[in-house]
Amino acid sequence: MKRFALVIAALAVVALIAQATLAQQKFVLRVNAGDPKPFKDKAGNVWQPDKEYKKGGGYGFVSGDTIDRGADMKITGTNDPHIYQTEHWSMDSFIAEVPNGKYTVRLHFAETYEGIDSEGPRVYDVKIEGAVVLKDFDIQKTAGGVQKALMKEFKGIAVGNGILKIDFVSKLQNPEVNGIEIIAE
Repeated sequence: MKRFALVIAALAVVALIAQATLAQQKFVLRVNAGDPKPFKDKAGNVWQPDKEYKKGGGYGFVSGDTIDRGADMKITGTNDPHIYQTEHWSMDSFIAEVPNGKYTVRLHFAETYEGIDSEGPRVYDVKIEGAVVLKDFDIQKTAGGVQKALMKEFKGIAVGNGILKIDFVSKLQNPEVNGIEIIAE
């Protein structure tokens, strides 16, 4: 009987260690919008490839198209220009299947479309979990010009249904995004 109690106690300790280890492993998703291949940034972070959302597939975009502007596209304000040289545009939304909890969402932008060279021609709203986080957003105006990296961060995004959804609402031209990071808090 003593041996049986010892085994149960050992199993309980192993279970507690496993729970603590899982709690330490925070959910992180980085997506390099517009890039069909994974990418490792200079900090060693792996960015997942762009893909269409399918339920059960983890993450992806709903509609839109992608473009790779190539390494010749010079982007200022970043140590990782590759993130900003590819983009997903004209999308309705981005969906990520995540554990319930609170998240920090970082959205990466750079205006790289050669047809936009004055303020105002690309304007859209961005919603995260139904709340408008960027209203009448103009990348070029906010970044202070074209081909300039811009990151917007939103903390405390609560998810209770296992789905984190980012909506892009077109006003003028097509919405675009270059990278998305979702990090458990």
